[in-house]
Amino acid sequence: MKIIPPKLRSVLPELDVNSALLEDFYVSEGIVTFLELEEEQEDKIIFDQIHFQGVSMEGVRFQQVEFVDCLFEKCDLSNVDFGDAVFHRVEIKNSKLLGTNISQSRLTDVKIEESVANYLSMSFSKLKKVMFKQTSINRADFIESTFDKVSFERCELDGANFTETDLKGVDLSTNTYEQLTVSMEKLEDCTVSTEQAIGFAKSLGLVIKE
Repeated sequence: MKIIPPKLRSVLPELDVNSALLEDFYVSEGIVTFLELEEEQEDKIIFDQIHFQGVSMEGVRFQQVEFVDCLFEKCDLSNVDFGDAVFHRVEIKNSKLLGTNISQSRLTDVKIEESVANYLSMSFSKLKKVMFKQTSINRADFIESTFDKVSFERCELDGANFTETDLKGVDLSTNTYEQLTVSMEKLEDCTVSTEQAIGFAKSLGLVIKE
């Protein structure tokens, strides 16, 4: 699966987002290294072609927000409420998403890599061409999400909840977990390792004889 990366210019000016937001709720083309937001953003904000670098949004609640062609590097997005958001051609690298809410959102061409996203919530969201790579997603919620070309590569998924989410075409074999919550009828064509298959069989009440 090929994820289309953010379309960013090779050289971007440093941007004072806080000043820009006083004038408009559309912020575009720049590098952001500092961001001071109110705890709740009542207006819809669109970030277009923004490189967020070392930025903290911890605890901020957005009413609606849209990220288009954005890159997050070494950012802290813990406990941010991105509910009902749009992420289009977005990369998140080496960042924290502890307890982050991205439920009821739309994500297309999104890559989350080498990050910590335990307790992440993506329930009731639509994910198309989304990749999680070498990321800790323990106890994350993907309840009743819609997956279209979603991949998990070498991630920690212990305690993740995929209830009522169709895992057709998803490869879980390279990931590690002790417990996973899934809807068994939604596992058709999901790829798992031999050890994982035995675990699912035991959860069905089967007795495995060696």
